[in-house]
Amino acid sequence: MILVTGATGNVASLLIPALLEDGQQVRALIHDESKARSLSDLGAEVVVGDMEKAETLKAAVAGVDKIYLITSNGEAGAQQARNVIKAVKGSEKPHIVRQSGYGTSKCRMIAQHEDIERELQDSGLPYTIVKPTFFMQNVMMSAQTVVSDGAMYMPLGDGRIGMVDVRDVADVAFNVLTSESHEGKTYVLTGPAAISHHEVAGELSKAISKEVTYVDVPSQAMRDALLGMGMPDWTIEAYVELFEGFKEGYADLTTPSVEQLTGHPARSFETFARDFADAFRGN
Repeated sequence: MILVTGATGNVASLLIPALLEDGQQVRALIHDESKARSLSDLGAEVVVGDMEKAETLKAAVAGVDKIYLITSNGEAGAQQARNVIKAVKGSEKPHIVRQSGYGTSKCRMIAQHEDIERELQDSGLPYTIVKPTFFMQNVMMSAQTVVSDGAMYMPLGDGRIGMVDVRDVADVAFNVLTSESHEGKTYVLTGPAAISHHEVAGELSKAISKEVTYVDVPSQAMRDALLGMGMPDWTIEAYVELFEGFKEGYADLTTPSVEQLTGHPARSFETFARDFADAFRGN
């Protein structure tokens, strides 16, 4: 039995169907019971729980062999992870595959991820850590302005990022959960090249046959935009810090992990832009 937390998120929504199609038993942990039907229709066992309340997680972790542990990117993320670790201690010691994050530890979100990595390593539980960089799919945040202005507005300067496709993260998760010899290992996940947002704009231009430009903006512009979306202050500052780290080159790297773990090359941004071109055309 494999427990997947964050079951309705970007990675889990790809991972759970793949596991079920492979014949795996999957238990999906959700917070909102209204989302249970779509997962149960796929064949997953659905458990409702609150990751911020350890006492609600006993049913979710009971009898599981492996856990894919995804938590929120908010201030409560660390407590959510600790509660899952606490809930499984003293039980069958399931193998926890933790989806962490990669960037500068000056970012409170990354520092939080690193704290949980250390706690998991010290827990006595079998574990594997996967550390994706910036998701290519996050570029879709700029789809609306690409449609309206032919421009992307981001506070990233000329920073190069080894962005990774969410589909590759799900493929890696599938492999780690369904094969052996991953205990105690950490994998940093990137695409095949570290690219700047000037290059991102160039690839989008080719994919949608329309000129797209990248406009570097101050961090305050991003802060104001996220505030207008109603995002909590802690999370806003975490994203500002993360992007400042990217601007300084903290994710200017590539690794062979995706290909080594999945057997296929990591998807390029060119492939991502082509596959999701309609979103940037406004369709």
